[in-house]
Amino acid sequence: MQAQMYAIRSSVATIVRASAITGACLAAACTPNATNTPNTLNATPASAPAPTPTHIAVLDSETGPMSPIGITAMRGAQLAIAEHNRASTLRFDAECIDTQSSSPRATEVARAAATRNTLGIGFTDSDPALVAVPEFTRVGKPFVVIGATGPKLPARCGAGTFLACFGDDAQAIAAADFGATHFGKRTLVIFDSRYEYTRTLANYFRSRIGNEVGGTVVAEFDLNFTHAPAIAPHLVAPANKADFIFVACMPEDIAEILKSIRSALPETPIIGGDTFDCAAVLHTPSASSGSNANAASPTNHMWFTTHAWLGAGASPAAQAFVAAYSTAYGTPPPNAFAALGYDAARLAMDACVRAGSDDPKAIAAALAATTNFEGATGTISYANGPVPKKRVWIISVSNGTLQLQK
Repeated sequence: MQAQMYAIRSSVATIVRASAITGACLAAACTPNATNTPNTLNATPASAPAPTPTHIAVLDSETGPMSPIGITAMRGAQLAIAEHNRASTLRFDAECIDTQSSSPRATEVARAAATRNTLGIGFTDSDPALVAVPEFTRVGKPFVVIGATGPKLPARCGAGTFLACFGDDAQAIAAADFGATHFGKRTLVIFDSRYEYTRTLANYFRSRIGNEVGGTVVAEFDLNFTHAPAIAPHLVAPANKADFIFVACMPEDIAEILKSIRSALPETPIIGGDTFDCAAVLHTPSASSGSNANAASPTNHMWFTTHAWLGAGASPAAQAFVAAYSTAYGTPPPNAFAALGYDAARLAMDACVRAGSDDPKAIAAALAATTNFEGATGTISYANGPVPKKRVWIISVSNGTLQLQK
């Protein structure tokens, strides 16, 4: 069957991605000021009247330091919309908007997008989500957050906000319990007080390790005051007191943090949050490498929490997603945020179908009634509130290779 195409609208940038999908080419084209830009993939046959699509805004970082996560999340969302449009007469199109890893930019574009679209999905970082999502809820439009893990986001952003991901409280509990069970109860914490995500994750981790696990934080370093390249000398003194190191940082700091830790503590276990689900964890730059990317060794003795396992032995739903993503983009999904984007878009479209209309209030009500939605990242239900209870996956990095730990 020849694949059809769907329309992508954008007021921000021109982005073209092309690869084969079921014998055809997936071209998700976002062109400046374009509305219902025609593609050859999902075009309705000329003989049939084109149904009016439901407009979904997809916002995330396609440029800037958060782009390694944001791009894959947006691609996952676009894939879900393409799949739906090939299989259903109820059409959706997506306004793909680059928030440029900037909270002010996110607020600006979200305010405009909320007036043009029925609902929104997006964000893999809590800071821009906190200021941009309210632009939708303020005008009564629901929003599904892809991978910004602040568990209080729905309460702070307004009614109609739902998370497709678990919260930082869940991944902090998983990390603290795993570390205490496998390594010991004394930990060294590296975090960054400049960002909502890193503050929140570190706070939940400290609470779990100290109050429930009965452990001790022997030392901690705030990247706001001790930047990643300067951490190494400070690690020597507490080295014999920590059983493992917990890191809550942004993606752009991972390489330098690993470089600093391993120059001082080559064997101490490291546990990171879900931002570690990126290529930077696979190789640790040497202390003398500078800008020489080749002066690195495979990373060892490291683990991180994430939203899905997409490797060998993955769930049938995850395997199906990996196959579809690989066909669409010519490469397997590089991280679990691609699957989160896929699930967020499918959640939004499923709610629209169940609502039976483009009324944002009806769609928000349908989202709230979601029960046992089977996604690539697990089962999602909102019976107990807008933050789903989902499995936290723990992945190990051994010799630069990812393996499922738990």
